[in-house]
Amino acid sequence: MNNYWEHVNPKEFLQSANEGYNKPVRQLYRALLNQLNINRMLEVGCGPGVDYVGAVSSRPAIDYTGVDMTQNMVDYCTSQYPGGTFLQGDIHKLPFQDGSFELVYCKDVLNHLQDWGTGFSELHRVSSKYVLVNFFYGLSSTTFSGVEHHDGFLNHWVDWNEVMTQIFAFMPVAINVYPLDCNPNEETMILIQKK
Repeated sequence: MNNYWEHVNPKEFLQSANEGYNKPVRQLYRALLNQLNINRMLEVGCGPGVDYVGAVSSRPAIDYTGVDMTQNMVDYCTSQYPGGTFLQGDIHKLPFQDGSFELVYCKDVLNHLQDWGTGFSELHRVSSKYVLVNFFYGLSSTTFSGVEHHDGFLNHWVDWNEVMTQIFAFMPVAINVYPLDCNPNEETMILIQKK
């Protein structure tokens, strides 16, 4: 993933039609921040800060922390967005105590992991209330998984049944899936409410 961000202009990314601020899944994220009345959140895989901008536009007083594995993204966000806290970190070893954030948000990271469940477990650990994850390759309603090599990193297609089995093991109070009719050709966002 480090190679990817070395070739991306953060300002162009923010405005791009494919990934930028107005992408429908990012609009849903902002709506959920308001609906859930989130005041303190962590984003894992913050990249160039697109969803930081969304968070503060939706919830101006939000206490936002962003983590990214690439130092250049952390440096960029720190210089551009002084209202947020940005740290370099690893999804497998987040430097926070259990239950530190009302919402933990992770977009477009889990598909890159060899074992997405290990990363999800860490997101769940540092959340006190909600975990919101996005799979950029949608989840198939039938058993399907695979790996794609792309620009020096791996993209994993993840099986719906596997994801739901692992999430249910955490015994959530509620699970919401967007869109309701999942297919492998569109993104899937899952909101988990903890006990």
